[in-house]
Amino acid sequence: MNTVSPETATFKKATTADVVFTVTSSEAAATLSAVKNGSAVVNTANYTFNSGVLTIKKEYLATLANGDKTFTIVLSMGSNLSVTITVAD
Repeated sequence: MNTVSPETATFKKATTADVVFTVTSSEAAATLSAVKNGSAVVNTANYTFNSGVLTIKKEYLATLANGDKTFTIVLSMGSNLSVTITVAD
């Protein structure tokens, strides 16, 4: 079973802090294949993934229009997880 925590987050442009998620996979060999914002693949320069921690960088989030953004975390073992980030001023 694969999980992500939290499933929702808020990014405030005025605060300028990265958004961090913990990804847990029961599949020991699972790795992160991609992160998508809607159907668009997010450039790997805009996030890091290390030891199950996904950090989406504040510099990227600050470029997005305000509102709810659904991100898909694509794992190598064919599992996808979704999170929602609310972007606000």
